[in-house]
Amino acid sequence: MKICECRQRGIMARLGSVRGFTLMEMMIVVAIIGALSAIAIPNYMDWNRKYQLRESTGNLFNGFQLARMSAMNQNATVTVTVTQSASTSPVGVTFTDATSGSYVLPPLTFTSGLSLTNASGGSVSSPQVAQFMSSGRPVDPSVVPSASNNLCITTSGAYVTCSRSTPQALNFMNTAGLNYRLVITTTGKVSWCYSASCAQ
Repeated sequence: MKICECRQRGIMARLGSVRGFTLMEMMIVVAIIGALSAIAIPNYMDWNRKYQLRESTGNLFNGFQLARMSAMNQNATVTVTVTQSASTSPVGVTFTDATSGSYVLPPLTFTSGLSLTNASGGSVSSPQVAQFMSSGRPVDPSVVPSASNNLCITTSGAYVTCSRSTPQALNFMNTAGLNYRLVITTTGKVSWCYSASCAQ
C-alpha cells in the first residue's frame, strides 16, 4: 500500500512541476509566425506567377514544335491560332489542319492571369495566327488568316510590318508585368526568351 501511495505522490509532484507556456511566450511565437508569413507569401506569389508564365510559354513552344513536325510528317499546312477574347479571359491555342480544319494537336489553355500583349504590355488584337507549310517553313505572316493582328520583329527585336522576311513574335505577360516572348523565325525555328525585346 505504501509503495503505491509513494508512486502516486511522485507522479503528482512531477505533474505539479510541469509548466505550460505563458501568454507572452505564445504572443511572441504568433508574432514570429506572422512576420515570416508576411515575407514568404508575397515571394511565393511572385514565384508562382513567374512559374505559370514560364510553364505556359514552354508548353506553347512545345506545341509549335509539334505543329511544325506535323506539317512536315503529314505533308500539310498546319495553322496555330492564339486567341484571347478579353484581357481577363484565358489565352487559348488551337492546332488545326489548314485544309480540313481538324485538330492536329489537342488545344492548349493558359492559366488565368496571363495575357497576350505587345512588348510594353499593351493589349493587342486577337487572334494571332501562324502557319507551317509541309517544308517546315512558316507561311508569310502577312498573308495568313487574321494577318493584320500578327506582330513581327526585326533582328534587333523592334516591331516592324509583317512580311516573308520578318520573324513573327508572340508576347505573353503575367499580372506582375513579366513579359515572355515566343519567336517564329523565317526558317521555321521556334524559340522563346525571358525578355519582351529579345529577338532570335
